[in-house]
Order: sequence, then structure tokens, then C-alpha cells
Amino acid sequence: MREGLVSREHPLRPALIEEDGRTLSYAALHEAIDQGAGQFPPGELLFIVGGNDLATMLCYLRAQRGGAVALLLERTMPREALARLVGTYAPSLVFAPASILDFPDDALQLHEEGEYGLYRLRSAPTGAQALHPDLGLLLATSGSTGSPKLVRLSMANLAANAGSIAQFLDITCEERAVTSLPLNYSYGLSVINSHLYAGAAVVLTNRSLMDTKFWQLVRDQRITSFAGVPFSYDMLLKLRLARIDMPSVRTLTQAGGRLDAAKMLQVAQICRDKGIRFVPMYGQTEATARIAWLAPEDVERKPGSIGRAIPAGRLWLESDDGRVLERPGDTGELMYAGPNVSLGYAESAADLALGDVNGGVLRTGDIARFDEDGCFYIEGRRQRFLKIFGVRISLDATERILAELGITGAAHGVDDRLTIHAVGADQWDAPTLRAELARRIGVHPTAITVATLDELPRLPTGKVDYACLTRLT
Repeated sequence: MREGLVSREHPLRPALIEEDGRTLSYAALHEAIDQGAGQFPPGELLFIVGGNDLATMLCYLRAQRGGAVALLLERTMPREALARLVGTYAPSLVFAPASILDFPDDALQLHEEGEYGLYRLRSAPTGAQALHPDLGLLLATSGSTGSPKLVRLSMANLAANAGSIAQFLDITCEERAVTSLPLNYSYGLSVINSHLYAGAAVVLTNRSLMDTKFWQLVRDQRITSFAGVPFSYDMLLKLRLARIDMPSVRTLTQAGGRLDAAKMLQVAQICRDKGIRFVPMYGQTEATARIAWLAPEDVERKPGSIGRAIPAGRLWLESDDGRVLERPGDTGELMYAGPNVSLGYAESAADLALGDVNGGVLRTGDIARFDEDGCFYIEGRRQRFLKIFGVRISLDATERILAELGITGAAHGVDDRLTIHAVGADQWDAPTLRAELARRIGVHPTAITVATLDELPRLPTGKVDYACLTRLT
């Protein structure tokens, strides 16, 4: 059996805490893991379709210990998307609520835990799937829960990132994190892994930051930290973060996309006044979630920066022709090297037999620059550019312009056609906004379409669902 990531140094301290206060100590957690790990032997491919609850957590940790390879999925994912993934990868085991399974005749229930069941699919007998011995976990790439494209992670990747995060955030056994992000999202999972690695406690909840009971839980369970994506902080500022009563909270972290520099500064100032560390970070699922961090003392001095590489990692820039860029201010593709870089992608069952194709180096696909102090700034995605009448337009830069105009918006489209979906644009009529954007980005207004929405469609991670917006156009 594999050792897994759960600390053995603090057997009597709380490990997992449910909303009602029921608690598993580290000793009890290890006992529960060991009791069920035999259901998940090496060579088994397991789909875990769950949430931020004890049953799902135990299944994940038991699979980790037993040696099975799990794919973590959100229980709210559409049934047809789950069916497509099952058809593509043919897992031998599925852990899910019975209510969402569309293949009951093919499923033999092996175990029941609350509303969840562990099922063996008769159409995929044991050992049918060839899995590389280094493969430890599968996660969907950002925004692609229904896509067959998965990130292949090793146990060494998970351990390296958990240890690095525990180190730079100084996570001790005294900490209490809360599951403010989904378990199947790489950032949310890394919060759990790093805290269990350090012997800290994790409070399990599926509640959102907009739920008043979430904040009651923060107070009742004396939460010391929680994590958020940019959308989380948009909501926190609307909730008047400065007025939220959270006396035990010592650290807030942010990743999962670019937080507008002005909002980053606003959050940092509120946290400073409250005596809270605010730590913006940058990461990708392809590098087991986190790659860079901005030290709290630098946030107000360098708003908008992602900071420097995490311990044991290295960041640099390359030009389109592969040259390393060494002059501050130059822009190029952000490159990362470290032990947390994934083995590669999978797009079919056959890919699960592949070894490490990345070799510890990740081309992030982000365009960035760095300053004289070696702190990096993301300028946009390589794929997030359009050519409009020969002019190269950054969609991320366009969204920053919208933010400067007081508009929450999403920019997307195809060459020669820029589409803007805007929220909170009451002070702008469409022709005026179109003309202002055209002036700022240097294209003719006829190339821009503006549509308004009550709110932007979002993925479970809080990121804008651009695929949904494309279908609306």
C-alpha cells in the first residue's frame, strides 16, 4: 500500500471536522483509511463523484492509500458529461450518489456510505485498464469537467506541492482550514493536501461564501484560513469584507485566475487593518495547483503581481523562438520547472499507460513579464488573443479595460469579431460602450458586439464559463 500524504506526527489532533462538529483525529483517520483501503487496490481506475463531505474525503484518501488511481469529479456535473467520461476511460469503480448514476444495470454495489455507493462496473472488469505505475491521480483541466482531457499526476507531484505550500504558508498543526473550494478543483484539493500533510485540521462544508451559515461555521470552528478565487473576492468585497466578523482568521489566500490589481490592493488593505495575511498565488492544474506566490509584505507594493516561484520551483520567460528572456520588462511565455509538474495529459484510456512526458518542465501558456526584483506579472494567455483587421487584441487586457470602466465583463470571439458580455453596465448604452472600447483597443467599432447579462455564467470553480457564452452568441 502507498503511504499517502496524511501526517502521522499528530495522532491526537483533529484532522477532519464535519459541520456539526463531529471530528476525526489523525489516529482515527488513519484507522478509517486503513479499514477501507483494500477496496481500492493498484490497477483500479476509480471515478469519485462527490463533494466536500466526509464520505468523499475518505474515499479519496483510501484510494490514495490502496494504490488505485482516482479521477475527482463534481457531483453536480451533468449526467451526460459523466457518461461520456465513463465511456472514454472505462473505470472499473465508481463512487457516487446512486441518484446520479445512469448505468444501474451495469453497476454492482460493493459498499454504501450514507447517500454514496461504491460500484463496480461489470463492463470494465478488474485489471482491464493499463495504468502507469507512477500515476496517482487524475484531475480535469481548468474548465473542462465534461471534456475527456485530464491531467495525470503522480504521488510525488502531490507530495512535493503539499510540502512546498506547507512551507511557504507556514502551515502548522494549529491551523484550521475550511473547504471554501471544491475538492475536485486542483486549488481546493491542494488546500486539503497541504493541511493534512502538515497535521492541521480541515473543516468540511459545501457552503458558499454567500451563505451566512458559512460565516457562522468560520466563527464556531475557529477557522484560521480560507482560500478563494477572484470571483470569491468579488463577492467578499460586495459583502463588505471589512465588516465580516471572523476573529480567528489569520490567512486568506487567492489563486485560480487574475485578481484585478485594484481589488487586490483593496483586499490587502482590509486584511492589513484586520491583522490578516493576504497571499495571492498563481498556479495551474498541470503543476498540481500552485506555482508562485506573492509575499504578503509585497502585495501593496506590487498589486497585480504573482510574485516568485514556490520553494523547489523555478520560473523564467521564453520568446517565441525559444530564447530565455533576461531583461526586466520583456514579455514572453512563462515557463516553470519543479517536482510538482504533472506527468502530462490524458485524452483517452490508452494515455493512462504513459509515463512522464513533461520531464518536470511546464509551458504555462501564459504571457508574462518580470520586474527588477524578479516578481512576475501575467499579461494574458497565448490563446486569449484575437486578430481584428490585422490588429492583435488581448482578451484579458480587454477585460481589464472593462474593469477600469466599472464593468464586470467577459471578452471572447473569433478573428475579426470581438464579443463582450457585460454585467453592471447600466451607465453605458451599447453603442457608447462599443465606441469607448474601440477607441481604447484601436479597432473599428463594427468589429465589436456588446450584450448585457444579469450575471456571467460560471464554472463550479468561479471562473467564467466561456463555452457557455459562446453558445449564447
